[in-house]
Amino acid sequence: MPSFRLLFTTLLSTLLMFSAAVAAQDHSRLPQMGTTGAGFMTIERERVVGDYYMRQVRAQAPIISDPVLDSYLADLGNSLVVNSDNVRYPFNFFWINNAEINAFAFMGGYVGVHTGLIQEARNESEIAAVLGHEIAHVTQRHIVRRMQEQQRSMPMTIAGLVGSILLGMASADAGAAGLYATMGMSQQSQINYTRLYEQEADRIGMSVLASAGFDPAGAPSFFGRLAEKYRYVSKPPEMLMTHPLPEARIADTRARAENMRRVDVAPSLDFHLAKARVDARYTRASTQSELLDMAQSDNPMMQRYGQYALAIRALDSGEAEKAERLLRPLLQESPRNRFYLDVKTDILLQQERFDDVLTLLREAYQRSPNEQVITLNFANAAIEAGEIGLSIDLLRHFLLENPEHVLALDLLTAAYERSANRAAMYETRAEALALRGNFKLAIDQLHTAHNHTNSDITHKRLNARIDQLRAQLEQAQNLM
Repeated sequence: MPSFRLLFTTLLSTLLMFSAAVAAQDHSRLPQMGTTGAGFMTIERERVVGDYYMRQVRAQAPIISDPVLDSYLADLGNSLVVNSDNVRYPFNFFWINNAEINAFAFMGGYVGVHTGLIQEARNESEIAAVLGHEIAHVTQRHIVRRMQEQQRSMPMTIAGLVGSILLGMASADAGAAGLYATMGMSQQSQINYTRLYEQEADRIGMSVLASAGFDPAGAPSFFGRLAEKYRYVSKPPEMLMTHPLPEARIADTRARAENMRRVDVAPSLDFHLAKARVDARYTRASTQSELLDMAQSDNPMMQRYGQYALAIRALDSGEAEKAERLLRPLLQESPRNRFYLDVKTDILLQQERFDDVLTLLREAYQRSPNEQVITLNFANAAIEAGEIGLSIDLLRHFLLENPEHVLALDLLTAAYERSANRAAMYETRAEALALRGNFKLAIDQLHTAHNHTNSDITHKRLNARIDQLRAQLEQAQNLM
């Protein structure tokens, strides 16, 4: 049977391939944006389906809960979103811990990026090009438009497809059997439609890329290098299987880039630090000696890459003092850099220097209140230091603005457990479980919370929330 990693990507990519609309190669024949697919599925329904799908992804996929990387990806992605047309809801970007080169998008504005993608990218314009392409899939409603087209020709196939995909998220082996049986009915049309919507996503994505201030040549540079690198291998990376790169498509992106204004984009320190963090902690693509060579490079970006990655490797090996020595010149150069502050926090916690870490983060929080990296580091440090009340206050305030932040909910659950507030602990755990699609267990947790409080107001709030989760559970079951 296929591994979950491969099946997970296959499920997502196949949803796109079966569900994307036909995009005409001639711009004049493109449908009127914002109306196509509207009669088939409303925007609100699309959000509901995307929300359900994301809950299953959280439960099943190796999502990285790393505030530093999350902030970098969200900042990069949203800089493209604000330059896009037909944006109907907020976008959510997340990392999958997978060394395969790939990215994907689905209904509701969810965009997943494999760690292997940033490892392959040489500059920020290249990874931005991939994100712009995925954003275009969403803004052009490719999934809904293809579902509409598919329904006209073979309605039973699309019903079987959606059922197989949703089942596959819960049980990979069971979903695979139904999915492959459904796929067999329309392989050739799947390939043809894929080429058409990929062209549309390229065209719109490159326009967004340029509007956001990135180099449009990042698209042909990345896609062309990828195609050339894996031209003769028997098993290409997942991105080439889910996003075919025929010569015509590469030539088209290259021609488009040549007709667009070139942008001289300065090297991005955050891009190199994000790539170094992925390298050091997740893909481990570089050896220790390779990182040492980078740290001694004449190239300033490579030098910081190497030093930062080496500091993380030392920290993760329990060598806090060594990590501190490696990080010190970087912090002196940029004392407010979130990448560096995150590692400094973990160094101080490993050394049990609780007063120092709380002072460091309190000052940072005063400068940037409720900023994700600072707040979650501060809250975690407060838990480790025994300042439970401080941690609870920080997290509750953060969750008012970010109610679906799973890591913040997990930290708050831990803080309530340390404070012996059992009712609040079970209630918070229920919210985290619901975001992972486990509505039944979330409801059980709320019933348990009910038994740990005598407050009538709390009882009423818990009962109301139980009713809401039951409604969401029913809604989710109807989608299946």
